[in-house]
Amino acid sequence: MRRSLVMPFRIVAILVMAATALCAGDWYDQIWPETDIFVGTGEHSRLFFLIAGTRTKQDGYTDGQLGAHLDFFVAPLRKSRATRRPDIAREKFLMIRTGYLFGRTPANSPNPFTEHTFLMEMTPRYFLPKGILLSDRNRGDLRFVNGEFLPRYRNRMKFERTFQLGRRAFTPYAHAEVFYDWRYDAFTRQRYTAGGEFEVNKRVVLEGYYLRQEDSRASEKGTNVVGLALQLYFRQK
Repeated sequence: MRRSLVMPFRIVAILVMAATALCAGDWYDQIWPETDIFVGTGEHSRLFFLIAGTRTKQDGYTDGQLGAHLDFFVAPLRKSRATRRPDIAREKFLMIRTGYLFGRTPANSPNPFTEHTFLMEMTPRYFLPKGILLSDRNRGDLRFVNGEFLPRYRNRMKFERTFQLGRRAFTPYAHAEVFYDWRYDAFTRQRYTAGGEFEVNKRVVLEGYYLRQEDSRASEKGTNVVGLALQLYFRQK
């Protein structure tokens, strides 16, 4: 095997073994598997499709989500700072996203729900010293849960840094997110996340992360989550 291919295969193997070991532990409450599909539609736009679920230790899969979105990009970042990656959003100063999410529990769920969410996001990006990229995502969710209108606002601050591994790249990141719920006129949820993305090739990215969620209004105040995502990119410019 050529030396240029050895490192990517080794890292993929390490990620798979690490994910298996993590999921066998007792320190997490849920696993969030996810597949993200990005299809370029032009220099300044793309489609984004999402398939996701929630799996708990006690009940197995408790709900699932399907989503379809349209992304628009405005103004490139400075070419001297932005590095070509499969996710072209990292090369743009501003991303605007509009979309729809459908969520539902299995028929035998003890707490069944059906959720329809229409969302709008605006995410500016800035380069900080040492090559750190800052993203400030502002998102509005127009949610209908079992027919009840439950809107909310979400803000997420994300810091990331890309490191070259030969012809591939590894991007560790950390972000914090707060949720404002109009039912209570208050911020009721916080999320703290640390993770990383590994670029297998120009079309495939593997992502893994740990997330801590805290809810002031829920019966369970804290939830520990292992997240695993497969990102697929098509028709990238």
